[in-house]
Amino acid sequence: ELLLDDSCPMSDEDIPVQLFVYDLTAGAARSLSPMLLGKQLDGIWHTSVVVDRVETFFGAGVQQAVPGTTPFGQPLQKLDIGKTSLDASTRDELLADLSTRFQPEHYSLLTRNCNHFSNELCELLCGQGIPEWVLSQADEVFNTPLGQMLMPVIMQMEGQLGGATATGFGSAGVGTGAVAPPR
Repeated sequence: ELLLDDSCPMSDEDIPVQLFVYDLTAGAARSLSPMLLGKQLDGIWHTSVVVDRVETFFGAGVQQAVPGTTPFGQPLQKLDIGKTSLDASTRDELLADLSTRFQPEHYSLLTRNCNHFSNELCELLCGQGIPEWVLSQADEVFNTPLGQMLMPVIMQMEGQLGGATATGFGSAGVGTGAVAPPR
């Protein structure tokens, strides 16, 4: 695991770190969740982190795109998480390290999803994690009666999909299906 210390190269200026929050259901969760889960969910959240005009997210590996051009459409919310003074080279090293731990075959709805990736990246960049209402959503869903019924099916699917691979963050810095961001 890459640890930051006083020897890390710093940028000349602090760069904003934003969390883009997308609703994967395009509003359907808001209307269907009370009926299906017995509780109101405003969305099923996918998140990404935007730093220096680059949007980074975890799906089929760690991927990057020009902000707002991912397959998830336009973000529902853009949250200011903090600022980073790490330079681009150091940020790339952090992503390379994270990409070894966030592999497609290790994806899990409960323990290793896009929101967990965004949380770890934000903590490394600016020392601040993402909001708990985003991070704990999978637990919230799986603690409902329907979630408990679906849990074995989801776990079986994750086990079967665990062998699937895709190209993610690599030497070119951009994963499959993403548009190369300007530097």
